[in-house]
Amino acid sequence: MFQGGGNIPLILPVAARLVARGHQVRIVAGPGVRASRLPVSSAFLGRIRATGATAVPFPDLDTHPLDHGTPVRGLIGSWVPQAFRVVQREAQTVLWAPAWAQHFSAELRKAPPDVVVIDFVLLGAIAAAEAADIPAAVLMHTVPSRPLPGVPPYGPGLLPARGPLGLLRDVLGRAIVERVLVRNGRPPLNRARGLLGLPPLRSPVEQYDRAARVLVLTSRAFDYQAHRLPPNVRHVGTPFDDAGVPPWTLPWPTEDPRPLVLVSLSTLEQGQAAVMQRVMHALAPLPVRGLVTLGPALDPAQFETPPNVRLEVFVPHSAVLPHATAMVTQCGLGTVMKALAHGVPLVCIPLVGDQPDNAARVVARGAGVRLERDGTPEEIRAAIECVLARPGFADSARRMAQILAKEDGAQTAADEIESVLRPA
Repeated sequence: MFQGGGNIPLILPVAARLVARGHQVRIVAGPGVRASRLPVSSAFLGRIRATGATAVPFPDLDTHPLDHGTPVRGLIGSWVPQAFRVVQREAQTVLWAPAWAQHFSAELRKAPPDVVVIDFVLLGAIAAAEAADIPAAVLMHTVPSRPLPGVPPYGPGLLPARGPLGLLRDVLGRAIVERVLVRNGRPPLNRARGLLGLPPLRSPVEQYDRAARVLVLTSRAFDYQAHRLPPNVRHVGTPFDDAGVPPWTLPWPTEDPRPLVLVSLSTLEQGQAAVMQRVMHALAPLPVRGLVTLGPALDPAQFETPPNVRLEVFVPHSAVLPHATAMVTQCGLGTVMKALAHGVPLVCIPLVGDQPDNAARVVARGAGVRLERDGTPEEIRAAIECVLARPGFADSARRMAQILAKEDGAQTAADEIESVLRPA
């Protein structure tokens, strides 16, 4: 796995469950593969060791893969429709494939495992497992990004198609996604495969077909339903990192009748400071209690904080959500699923990556509303009031909570991983 944001709290509970079942687990921990280039930190390695696994740091590279000067490709030259630029950015992570292929291949030779479990972004590591003929389980910590029949294309955050024009929209969108992935991802992936002695692929998504399992870390009830899924794909539910969550006391009197609105816009820097300030301005005149978790990326001193809002750098969401009436979020998958597991409806303000697609699924399930990131305080306030005033949103969130209560993402993922273990 690599040091990212939303991948860590979804993958490490799976590792912890495997350790608890008596397996010896080693985690190769690499740096960030996106433009943020997050280094492997002592905190990241500490979180790995806390699961009971052994952390194996990724070696330093002479040249950063994103510095190779490879041109970004679109549909024509570098152009791609605005709504699909996230696909273009995500495809750039495949530039890491040769480095991961070489290092992970060497690691597999040092101590061959019975199964490998790989973050879906690390296509070079999946190829290394293929070359070593070791079964691989791939953990997908977003809704599926590969084009699937019957599902809107990944990127723009589209609702399900309605009528012929909607179906045509999806066909064209899936074609755009496939072309952008092929133009940007196929060359570096095939370089990696060549280093491993593997034949080239026509598309990067074909690398997933070489894995024994692709485990989607969300509920099938939350995701859109494809006409057909590849036979190795399973929705296993969302693993939650709630183990050892300390108790937390609300910073208001227990008899305060005002509804609690939880606000969280990522622990990483995603350009959310201006959005966060507008959310606080939106909360100011409302008869609510606002609890804002900033994360380490934002400085509390930079904000004008209204009297009904409290700022915290970090509070475990699972400790707050039982008290919350609504949540404002950028829609990272783990945050969305944790809120829905507690039956809390959402005001979605997606910022980057898979967040627009997660927000679209929240809206499609009737569990919240969506705003653009440039929404005014008045628009944000109206959205919060809407979610608080209309019981249908909370009802839909509670229905989803009833489904999620029957799922254990870490357990099901561990079951699937064990099912592909090489026989002794």
